[in-house]
Parts: sequence; structure tokens; C-alpha cells
Amino acid sequence: MNQIIRILTLFAVCVMSVPAHSEAEFPDGLPDRIVGDIGAAVYTSNLHIGTEGTQSLVLPYAFFDYQRFFVRIDEVGIKTFKMGYGYFEIVGKVSLDSYKIKSPYNNNSINNSDPIPLGFGTLQETPVGSIFLNAYHDFGKSKGALYELLYFAEIETVKKIIIYPQLGIERQSSQFANYYYGLSSGQASATGYSAYTAPATNNLLAGMLIEVPIVDDWYLNVYAKRKWMGAGINSSPVMNKSFQDNIFAAVAYRFK
Repeated sequence: MNQIIRILTLFAVCVMSVPAHSEAEFPDGLPDRIVGDIGAAVYTSNLHIGTEGTQSLVLPYAFFDYQRFFVRIDEVGIKTFKMGYGYFEIVGKVSLDSYKIKSPYNNNSINNSDPIPLGFGTLQETPVGSIFLNAYHDFGKSKGALYELLYFAEIETVKKIIIYPQLGIERQSSQFANYYYGLSSGQASATGYSAYTAPATNNLLAGMLIEVPIVDDWYLNVYAKRKWMGAGINSSPVMNKSFQDNIFAAVAYRFK
């Protein structure tokens, strides 16, 4: 919760610096009401760091637009000027993952604070699929950078069930990767691991979102993603597998 508050505070400061535009400059794509999904979800992740294992959270779920403001599951942002098939956006990312490193050698652990990524990006809703491109600076303790390039296709199947396959690549700067996956000599001594300095790393990912109509304007959304970590992170002694998994299942009402 503290991390969400910090992101929203930093986000508000940036929003106040965005020049105002008349509605005539943005005639399309800015609804004057909430349009999208709001509900609740169970979020589950396993980063395969140390022995922490799987973490599950029950939290609100949202994927909607309201005027310039938007929420996209783990992103909040403001649309500024029109750009291509979308807008240039100020974006904050909310991390639902736990970066706690629990040692298998003793009872000691390292509690790394959550990242606070805030930056710029765009969602391009093209005729052949949606492209997300985001660049963040971590205002948390890593002070590093995080970059994302994601692609979602859309496939409608039987009974109005829609499948959204996802492909993407993520780049973590050396500061970002080293804070969450590296170990200083002091941390290594306390946990029994070997000291390690993580370099900048590229991570590949693939996922799928399935949208299932329930009744009237209620929907079930199920999402699964696997991220294959690059060599710079996989070489860290705290990693026990070469990939990380995220899953959620949400029941949401669709505002139209």
C-alpha cells in the first residue's frame, strides 16, 4: 500500500506539469465516463528468488479509461497528446511481486523494497494488435531504469470468448537488476550466498489473457505470463529457476 501511495504522489507531481489542452485538440478516445472493467482478482506470482516461494494477494482489479486517466491492471497513467494510434502517456507501474530473498542456508532474509517505476510510454492500438512501449525510472532504492516492449494480439473464439496472446521483452538497467538480484559482500555473509553483481539484462516474456463472458456485463479474466530471465540475472546465486511466473483470475463488471 505504501508503494502505491508513493507512485500516485510522484505521478500527481508529473501530471501537474503537463500543459492543458482544449477538448477540440483531443476529439477522440477520451470518454467523459468510466469505460472498462472494475472488479476483484487473486494475483499469484513466483519469482523463484531464494526460498520465498509463491505469493498470492486478493486485490482490486481495474482496466478502464476516464477522460485522460487510465488504469491497466498494474499501470496508472495520464494521456497527454495524440501520437499515432494512441497517446504519449505519463505512466506509473505498481509492482505486485515480492523481492524478499529468503536464505536456504539459515533463517536470514533480505527484504528489498518494492520498485517505484514512473516514466513515459504509449499504447498503440493498431489494426494488427496492441503495442505497449514504456520507459521507467525507479524512484525506489535501486534508482535504476526499466524498459518494456509488449505486443498483444486479439483472437475471438466461440461464445464470445476472446484470447489475447502476448509477447514482449523487458530490459533492466544494471542498477535495477543489481539491487533486486545482486548481493553485496555483507548480504552474502549474512545469508550464506556468494557475493554477486548483476549487470544490465534483457528478459523475454510470453503470456495469454482469456476473457470469458459470465452474464450481462460481468466477465471472467484469466491471465498467465512467464518471463525468461537473461543471463545477467540467471547467474545470480539467489535465483533457483531461470524463469518467473505471474497469474491472476479476476471477476469484473464492464462499464460501457
